[in-house]
Amino acid sequence: MTTNPFEDLQNTTGGRAGHATFGELQTDKAYDDETLKPNPGAPLPAPEGSVQEYLDQRKNIEIPDYEGIQLQKFRDIKKTSEAMDDTLEREFIDPINQKKQEIVTIMATAFSGIPASSPPSNKQLIVSDGSAPDTEVVYQAGISTFVYAIIPGTPDVDVIGVRGQIFPDILAAYHYPNLSDGNHGDTDLPLADPEFIKASRTVTRSAEYSTNTLGIGKTVTHSGDNDYAGASGIVTSQTPLGNFYFFGGTEDSNGIGDNINNLTSGAQSSVSTLITEIKTLRTNLRVRIGPPHIGNSAGINTLRESKHRDELEVWYDEAGDRTQNIADFQGGMDALDENATSIALYDS
Repeated sequence: MTTNPFEDLQNTTGGRAGHATFGELQTDKAYDDETLKPNPGAPLPAPEGSVQEYLDQRKNIEIPDYEGIQLQKFRDIKKTSEAMDDTLEREFIDPINQKKQEIVTIMATAFSGIPASSPPSNKQLIVSDGSAPDTEVVYQAGISTFVYAIIPGTPDVDVIGVRGQIFPDILAAYHYPNLSDGNHGDTDLPLADPEFIKASRTVTRSAEYSTNTLGIGKTVTHSGDNDYAGASGIVTSQTPLGNFYFFGGTEDSNGIGDNINNLTSGAQSSVSTLITEIKTLRTNLRVRIGPPHIGNSAGINTLRESKHRDELEVWYDEAGDRTQNIADFQGGMDALDENATSIALYDS
C-alpha cells in the first residue's frame, strides 16, 4: 500500500486535510478495486452463535452517520484544493498583477510627458489600432484610438493615438452555481448552467464558499491576456489596473516602441523586462496547474475532479438522493503526492 505523503506533515490545516484526503482516496480505490474482482467481497463470514444471538447483535449495530462522513470527506478534499489555489494565487497571480501595475505606472508617467500641443513625432503614439502589437498584457479586443493632443491651425488637427486596458490575470474556476451554493429548489439541478468564476481568497460566494472561492468548481485554469481559457468575460469584468499606451518608434521583441524612451529614460527596457517576467510566471503557473494547459499526470485538476465528485455526493445527500461514480482515485492520490509540500504549508 502506498505510503501517505502527509504522514509527517500534519502540523497545518492543509497537512491534516491532505492526510485525511489521501487516506480516503486510498480507501475508495481499494473498494473500487474489490468491485472489479469476479466475486467481490467473498467469502462472507458466517454468523457466530445462535440465530437469536445474531439477531440481537444486528439490532445493536450502531448505524454510522453516512451523510456526516461524506460531508467531512468533501470538506477535507476541498481544503486541499483550497490550499493549492491559495498557493498559486500568492506565488504566481499576485506577482503577475504587481508587475502589470508597474507597467501601468511607467506608461502613465511617460504619457503624462507628451506635450498637449504639437507633440514631436519621436514622442507620439502609433495612430492605427490595427497595427498595435500583441504584448500579451493588454486586452487586445478592447484596443481603441483616442485624441491626446492637437496641432494648432485653422482648423486644429487632432493627434490620434492607440491605447488598451490592462486587467488583472486570474485563476478561473469552472463551476456549477447550484452545486457550489447548495441550492435545492424544486427546479434546481446540481449540474445546470455551468459558468466561470474567479477563484480567489478575496472573492466570496455562499454555503461552503462563504469565506472565499478558493477550491471552487470542477476545474481551475489560468486566464490572462496570453490565453483567456474561455473566461475573458470574468477577466474583463474586473476593475482595470490602468491603460497601456502604444508608443511609436522601433519596437522591441515585446512590442514596446522606443518613443517611450524620449519621455522616460530606459522605459522601453523596463516595460519589456516586466512583460518577459510575466510570461515566465505564466508558463510556470500553467505547469503547476497541469491539464488542460500542460500534460501532467499529477495535475491539480485531477484532485479537483475528486473534490467535485464528493461535493456532488453531498448535494445528493442533502437533496434526499444518492449517486455513485467510478473515478480516477489514483490520479487524485498522485496529485496529493506531487503537491504535498505546498498543501502542507497552508494553515488557514
